[in-house]
Amino acid sequence: EGAGIVITGSVADPSLYVGPLSHSFSWPNDDADLIGQATVIGHLLECGGQVTGGYFADPATKPVAGLDRLGFPYADVADNGAAIIGKLPGTGGAVTVRTCTEQLLYEVADPSAYITPDVVADFTGTVLREVGPDRIAVSGGKGAGAPADLKVTLGYLGGWEADGQITYAGPRALERAKLAAEIVLRRLERIHGFKESELSVEFIGSGASFRGLDDAADPTEVRLRVAGGAQSRSRASAIGSEVEALYTNGPAGGGGARTSIRESLSVKSCSLPRALTEVKVTHASELIDYEEAHDDHEV
Repeated sequence: EGAGIVITGSVADPSLYVGPLSHSFSWPNDDADLIGQATVIGHLLECGGQVTGGYFADPATKPVAGLDRLGFPYADVADNGAAIIGKLPGTGGAVTVRTCTEQLLYEVADPSAYITPDVVADFTGTVLREVGPDRIAVSGGKGAGAPADLKVTLGYLGGWEADGQITYAGPRALERAKLAAEIVLRRLERIHGFKESELSVEFIGSGASFRGLDDAADPTEVRLRVAGGAQSRSRASAIGSEVEALYTNGPAGGGGARTSIRESLSVKSCSLPRALTEVKVTHASELIDYEEAHDDHEV
C-alpha cells in the first residue's frame, strides 16, 4: 500500500534491494536474469561504506581519503537492470572498480551460484566500468531461478558465555601470559570440571588472529583472554573469577583485568523446502495472506 519503510526479520541482504526494485519496475519473479542483476546491485550496496572505500582501505597499498566523513553508496537503476553505483558529492571515500570488485566477492563461496531466496545468481559475467568520478556502471548479472530450499536460522538459549582478560607488559610478557593461562586452565579443570577443549585461550598482541602460526617474536605487551561457556551462570562465572585472581596469585606484572558474562543466544541453520513455508505480511495489526494480497495488488 505504498509503504515508505518495510520492516523485516532476518532476511538475505540483497533481498532488501531486490524487493523494492522488482516492485518499482513490475519485474516478474521468474525473470531470473533481471532478479540476478538486481541481486548483484543489492550485494554491492548491502554493506554500505564497504563499497565506498571503508573496509577496502589500507594506508600503504590502498589509501582512501576522507574516511572520517565516509559517504554511503546509492544505485541509479534503469528498468532493464542497468545500474550505476555512486556516492554523494563532497563526501569522503571512493567508489571505484576496485572497491566494487572487492565487495562483489565479499562472502561469496561460488561466484557462479550465489544462493538467495530470490534467485541463484551468477556473478561471473558482471562488468564494472568507470563512467565518471565515483560512478561505476554495473551490468551482466544473471540468474538461474529460485532455489527449492530456503535457509532457516533458529535461535535458542544456549547457556552462559563468560570471559576474563588480563594484560602483561614488559620483558617476557608472552612467557608470563602463557604461564597465567596454564594456571587458569589447571584450576578450571581441577576445581570446576572444565575440559580444556571447552575453553578458548588467546594471546592478543602475539598472533591471536593467526592461530596455528608462530607467536610474534617477543612482544612488549600481551593481553590474555580466556573464554568459555556453561549451562549455569555460576559455573560460567568461574572463568572470569580465575583470571581476575591472577592479579596477585599469578605471574608478575599483570594488570587491567576485566571479566564479562552473558546469557547465550545460540544459532543453528538448516534448510527447509520452499513448499513448506508460508509467507505472511503484517499490516495495521492484521495478518494478511501474502498470495491473496499480492493478487489484489495490496502489498
